[in-house]
Amino acid sequence: MKKIVLTLGAALFLATTGCQKDILEENPQSVLTPSFLKTAQGVEAGVTGVYSGLRQLYGNDSGFFTTEAGTDLFTNGIANSSGLSDYGPNDLTPLNDGSHSFIWTICYTQINNANGVLQYGPQAQGIAPARQTQLLAEAKLLRANYYFRLVQDFGDVPLMLTFVDSPTKDIVRAPMASVYAQIIKDLTEALAAIADKPAQPGRVTRATALHLLAKVYLTRATAIPAGATGDYTLAAQYAKELIDNQTRYGLGLEATPGAVFANGNENGKEVLMNAQFNGDATFSRIDGFTFGGENVGGFNFRSRYDLLPNMARDIANGRPFARHSPTYFLLDSYILRDASGAPLEADAALRTTDTRYNSWFTSVYRVNNPGGNGGTARAVVGDTSIWYSGRQLSAARLAQIAARTPAPYRVFQPNQLTTEFFPTLNKYDSPTRTSVNGFSIRPNIVYRLAETYLIAAEAYFYLGNSAQARDYINVVRRRAAAPGRTTQMEITSAQVTIDFILDERARELVGEMHRWHDLKRTRTAAGASQLLTRVRNTNYAPALRNQGGGVYGSNAAINIKDFHVLRPIPQTEIDRTSGKITQNPGY
Repeated sequence: MKKIVLTLGAALFLATTGCQKDILEENPQSVLTPSFLKTAQGVEAGVTGVYSGLRQLYGNDSGFFTTEAGTDLFTNGIANSSGLSDYGPNDLTPLNDGSHSFIWTICYTQINNANGVLQYGPQAQGIAPARQTQLLAEAKLLRANYYFRLVQDFGDVPLMLTFVDSPTKDIVRAPMASVYAQIIKDLTEALAAIADKPAQPGRVTRATALHLLAKVYLTRATAIPAGATGDYTLAAQYAKELIDNQTRYGLGLEATPGAVFANGNENGKEVLMNAQFNGDATFSRIDGFTFGGENVGGFNFRSRYDLLPNMARDIANGRPFARHSPTYFLLDSYILRDASGAPLEADAALRTTDTRYNSWFTSVYRVNNPGGNGGTARAVVGDTSIWYSGRQLSAARLAQIAARTPAPYRVFQPNQLTTEFFPTLNKYDSPTRTSVNGFSIRPNIVYRLAETYLIAAEAYFYLGNSAQARDYINVVRRRAAAPGRTTQMEITSAQVTIDFILDERARELVGEMHRWHDLKRTRTAAGASQLLTRVRNTNYAPALRNQGGGVYGSNAAINIKDFHVLRPIPQTEIDRTSGKITQNPGY
């Protein structure tokens, strides 16, 4: 592995996480060194540097390519997501998989920075003991989170716990069990020392540690051979502790789904951890064409509205990367169904009981450029320009739209969805950007309280307590219910299955960079990987599916192999260690 150091410029660029302002006014340092880390300024800068990696992990293309592409929820847009949507045999390789190579590099860079803080920070002079304790606890939690990402993606990975400040090749992969044990050790120690509430937006807290412990135990339970007896019990215990004491941490569910991702509410009461961003290219490496510190969440899921009549690209609607198209399964998952799966809604009532679809997906675009793209000057700014109907319309309704005055609008029925035109996930929209193609500086939510409820539900389900699982799921579903429809959204304990839990996680957490890991860690009743099962099942993720005139699918079902439940170890890491770091099977 090449020398891992962090320039102080990079270490300090996360100013929005609340690192003391006067740190930025100090003389610049070239690297984080042991002597610098033994100072109060060095500890502060080192921890801020560890935070800085979060925006690279949870904001740019690689963050979405590696978690949402190639699942049951999203298929190819107009870009192939580095081959990850299709499990392309020429793209998803140790040499060509740039997304996971980037994830590996970012995680180990920040792990090394955390190691420096934890190794030398206890010796720092001139820092208040309480502040020192807090910073060390934050470093442990963040190191655990980086390792958690690595072990989920790659399985056995090098377990580095000391600061590396000179080149070395003596690196080997540690067993998953050892990595999980260290993750849990770090989180448990952080839990005992970290603050209940963040001193500044973006700081991790005791609530973050509780949530992450619950999620780690839930994940380890099925991580063969790392799983341990009692993992589900501990997952339930930590999730319940957070839920039962949420007021202690100043937390609570937002009143409506729309409020969760409302612009300006990224540090709201439901948020347990987020990745902070800023618009300073000096510190944030904002260029958009390499994996850096930019936030492209609002662009990746945006369809090509700018190619349609009476429309032009603008700040409010965003930059249409069109990377990820929602599958039919995802769009139809918001239709209310009975216990047998039969729809309880039809026609115009589809997806109206569960408000999450209309809160988190844009299905209507408004005219912003009359006459543009072959449109008509009669179109009125603010009037309907595009409608993704979500249902097949009658000939009479289509004729009515075509004859509409002062101008008709373009309709896309379900059988007309394409890789360019589809309903847009809008959780990451950033209408306050300063330029049409400028990147967002909104924080991206990483963990939130609604997921804690779903983690608790899953743990209790596996413990055989479906009634308790039902109650936790219903909390989330009641929040999502349209006014007067709460009872219809509630489920019974008999409806709680791992498939229902995964479907509920899809409805609630869509696009939040969890899905690939959710499918990878769960299994069918027969013990098969849900990732392999769902991607191969065209009822979930359609393969080469062509309905009507639409082109809406991928080769994932054809290409995915059993070994794809792990990602390829970057070939560069194998080469740098002369083969001491070994490759995962199948690659």
